[in-house]
Amino acid sequence: MIKFGHIKSFLVCFAPLSAIFLAIVSFLAWDVSTERERTIASDQRFALEQSISILRERLEVVVSDLLILSESRQLEAVIEGRVPKEELAEEYAVFSQRRGVYDQVRFLDKDGMEIIRVNYGGGIPYAVPGRDLQDKSSRPYFQLANNAPRGTIYVSRIELNEEFGEIERPIKPVVRLSAPVFDRYGQRQGVVVLNLRAGPILDEMTAELSGDGAQGFVLNHHGHWIEGGEAGENWAQELSGAAVGLGERFPTAWENMRQGYESFTTDDGFYSVRRLDVSSLLLAQNATRTLSVIIGEPDSKVNDLNLFVGMRLPSDIYEAMLRPDRGLLISVSAAFFVLIAIGSGAYAWTRQRQIVASFDARLSEQVLRASKNSVVVTDENGLIQKVNPGFTAMTGYLPNEAIGKPLSFLRAEQEEADILEDILMAARANGTWEGEVCNRRKGGDFFYANTVISAITDPGNSEVNFVEMGLDISRHMENAQELWRQANHDALTGLPNRLLFEDRLEVACGHAENDGYSVALLYIDLDGFKPINDRYGHEIGDQVLRKVGERIKATVRQGDTVARLGGDEFAIIVDDVNGRDEADWISQKVAGSVQRPMEFGSLSVEVGASIGIAVFPHDSREVTALLSLADEKMYQQKRIRKAANNKLVNARR
Repeated sequence: MIKFGHIKSFLVCFAPLSAIFLAIVSFLAWDVSTERERTIASDQRFALEQSISILRERLEVVVSDLLILSESRQLEAVIEGRVPKEELAEEYAVFSQRRGVYDQVRFLDKDGMEIIRVNYGGGIPYAVPGRDLQDKSSRPYFQLANNAPRGTIYVSRIELNEEFGEIERPIKPVVRLSAPVFDRYGQRQGVVVLNLRAGPILDEMTAELSGDGAQGFVLNHHGHWIEGGEAGENWAQELSGAAVGLGERFPTAWENMRQGYESFTTDDGFYSVRRLDVSSLLLAQNATRTLSVIIGEPDSKVNDLNLFVGMRLPSDIYEAMLRPDRGLLISVSAAFFVLIAIGSGAYAWTRQRQIVASFDARLSEQVLRASKNSVVVTDENGLIQKVNPGFTAMTGYLPNEAIGKPLSFLRAEQEEADILEDILMAARANGTWEGEVCNRRKGGDFFYANTVISAITDPGNSEVNFVEMGLDISRHMENAQELWRQANHDALTGLPNRLLFEDRLEVACGHAENDGYSVALLYIDLDGFKPINDRYGHEIGDQVLRKVGERIKATVRQGDTVARLGGDEFAIIVDDVNGRDEADWISQKVAGSVQRPMEFGSLSVEVGASIGIAVFPHDSREVTALLSLADEKMYQQKRIRKAANNKLVNARR
C-alpha cells in the first residue's frame, strides 16, 4: 500500500535527479557540436600528419639512396678504370629490383653523356646498351648538379613521364633527383640521376587521408589537381592543356588555402590543409655533413614540389557527424527519465521499509555468485574465507578445498607467493592493487590471471578484509605471443625475419660494446638457387630454403641468431667471437653445410653460399653500416666466385 512517506521519498529523489539530468542534457546539446568539431579537426590533423610523415620518410630514403650511389666504392672503381662499367650496371639493376620505386638509375660523365643507364620496366631492370645512351648535358638535372658542391642534391618538379616525346599511358608522375660525383681527389667526375616514381607515394598519402567519408587531395602550388580530383581533373594541364584547379570548384576554400588557413569550414565542407615547403622536408643534417638542396628548374621561382596536401569532409557528411540524431536523443532521454523514475521508486520503497543494509548484502551476494570471474574474500592475514563459483570454474578447487588456506597457495611461482604480503600491504595503503599473476590450477597446469585486490575496512571495528577478483587471460596472452611470433618470424622457415634480426643485432652489439667482446655478422646469399626455383618450381624452392635454414641453424651455436632476410638471403649473428679468424672459420662451416646435396625424393639438388662478414666493433660501431658492409662483402665474394667460374668454364673450352 502506497503511503505519503513513499510519495515524499520518491519526490525527494526524483526531482533533483531529473533537474540534474535536464541540465546535463541541455549543456551537452549546446556543447556537443563544438566538442565534435574539435574531435573531427584533431582526427584530420592526425591523418594529415601521418600522410606528411609518409612523404617525409619516402624522401629521406630517396635522398639516402642518392647519396649512397653517388659515393659508392663501385662507382669510384669504374671511374678509375679498375672495374668494368658492366659490373656497376649489374649493381644498379640489383638496386632497382630491391627498391622497386625508381624508373631509371643513371650515371652521367662530367660532359653530360650517359655512361650507365638501368631502366626498370615491367618489373625487370635492364641496362640500356651503349648505342642507345644519350647526351643529357642540356638537362637541368645535369647542369645544376654538375656545378654543385659536394653534399648537394638536385630535385626536379613533379611531372608526367614521357616516352618518345609522348606522355606515357597510363600516366606516371615522376621526380628526378641528381647528385654530383667526385673522385678521391675531389675532382668532378659526373652526376648520378634517379627517376623516382611519385605516383605510389601520392596514392599512399591520399589513402591515409581518405577515411570516414573524407576526400584526400594533393595540389601543386597553383592549386591544380595532382591527386584527389574528379575524372579528368588530375594533371589536366599536362594531359589536355587546360589547367583545372581546386579554385574552379571550391573558390572559397582555395582562397583560404592561399591565405594560409590550415583548418576551416566552407559551404562545401570542412577542410584540413597543410602547405608543404619541400625544401624543409629534404634538408637534413647528420654528424658528418650538411645537405644542400637545389629545387626546380633554373628559371623557376616556385617548384611544383611545393604542395598543398589536405582532406575535405563534404558538408553533408560533416553535418551528420556534428549533429546528433534528435530522435535518438529524445528516446535516450525518455529512457533515462524512466530509469530515474524506477530508481526513485525503488529508493522510496527501500527507504520506507528500512532494509537498505539487508538489500545491499543480498545484492552483493547475488553479484558474487553470478560473476563469471573468480572472487576470493580473505581476512587481513590473507587466509581465504569465501570463494564464488567463478573461482571453482577457473581453478578447479571446491570451496571446502580452498577456505582456510592462505591465498598464496594458488600462486604458481614461489617468487609471486613471497611477494603476496607486499601486494596486500599495497592494497591496504592504496585501497586496491592490480596486476597480472601466474596461478596454478588444481590439475597442476599454469594460467595467467588479471587480478585486482581491494582492501575493505569495516567501519564498525576497523577490521580489514581483502577481495581478490581474477580474470583468466591465458588465451589472450597466447594470442598476443602468437601475433608477436608471426610479426617477427619468417612464415616459410620459422626463422627470425629482418625486423627481429635487426633488433637482435642492435642488442648484441650493445652488449658487446658494454662487455668488451666482438660480434660477427654473416650475410649469406645462395648461389644457384634461382635455376632450381625456375626449373623445379616454387614448392621445391621453398623446401630448399627450409633445408638451408635448418642446416645453418644446426651449424652455429644454440645462442646465435639465424634469420631469413627475404628471398634467398640469410644472416647470422655470432656472439662473442675471437676475431675475424673465428668468423672466417664459422663462415666456411656454414658454406660447407649449405653446399651438401639435398635429397627430395628422387631429386637431388645443390646450392652454394656467398657469405659476407663484418665484425663489430672492428669494422664498424654502427649497426646500419655493419649491415651494409657485410652485404657489400657478400656481393664482392659473389662477383669473385662468378669470375672464377667463368674463367674455369673458358679454360675447359
